[in-house]
Amino acid sequence: MCTAISFSSNNNHYFGRNLDLNYPFKESIIVTPRKYEIRFKCLEPMKDHYAIFGVGISKFDYPLYFDCINEYGLGFAGLNFPEFAKFSKPIEGKINIQPYELPLYMLGKYKTVKEVKEAFKNAYLSNIPLDEKLPVSTLHFIFSDSTGSIVVEQTSDGLKIYDNKFNVLTNNPPFYFHELNVNQYLNLTTKEPSNRFTNKFELKPFSKAMGSVGLPGDSSSVSRFVKATYLLANIDRYENRVDADSLNVNQAFHVLNNVSTLKGESIMDDGSEEYTIYSSIYDANNQQVYVKTYENNCLQVFNLKNVDLLDNKLSQFEISHNEETKIIK
Repeated sequence: MCTAISFSSNNNHYFGRNLDLNYPFKESIIVTPRKYEIRFKCLEPMKDHYAIFGVGISKFDYPLYFDCINEYGLGFAGLNFPEFAKFSKPIEGKINIQPYELPLYMLGKYKTVKEVKEAFKNAYLSNIPLDEKLPVSTLHFIFSDSTGSIVVEQTSDGLKIYDNKFNVLTNNPPFYFHELNVNQYLNLTTKEPSNRFTNKFELKPFSKAMGSVGLPGDSSSVSRFVKATYLLANIDRYENRVDADSLNVNQAFHVLNNVSTLKGESIMDDGSEEYTIYSSIYDANNQQVYVKTYENNCLQVFNLKNVDLLDNKLSQFEISHNEETKIIK
């Protein structure tokens, strides 16, 4: 289970996600600088490209991003999509990209969602693993910039691109279901509700926020999609303030907090617990990513401006899972 969100405010783009799984990674911040040679299974390597940074792991000196953004503010996240995602052998005449290559290819070459959408017209997601011990993950994907988002899904029906007006993505079922399902919640309101039950007798709210009665609160992917969409559509966004960026980042984390999963809340068939391993929010204009982990609620921030973008080697920076508490005297 995972949730990704995106929104624009203060002439800036904010993008991020919860990574929910039943096993932890030793994830880190990974920077792919402009001169790092990106290798592909079916394509020529890219020796010059845009710089990319985000959260992931490195295998065989190859960055495997869970979520990332490039130096121009184009964001990416891969979310679990089991039973629906279908990747098969490369197709002749197509641009064959492996799912783990996708952020490197698209964010390395393009600056905008519009360009990515155009590039997918001749693309296909094939299933050649990075290594025989690392099977290709069953994912679907969100790309986002200041103009909006798209969702990319490849199922037995083929590769589909969806314009994502909600700027939210969770997990199963396919995106078209989520689009339709949101329409069940037309009655929700952030205001005090009026009596639409009947005109034969008076009914009135007996507590605050009763306009949102019926908003899902469980951790299923369908419910998280609705709740994140509702919150993202209605939260305050800060403009024209010196501290607008930090306040908007804070708001984005509040949204993710509301759709996070606690340990013990979701038990797998094998007895393992699925939970929100980390949350990340990217501040595109300032080229920063903020991360907090399940064990460490203190925000950890990485700034791309602090590394050499003309390097030819990956840079990795540890994410701390140890809680740090500030003592107020």
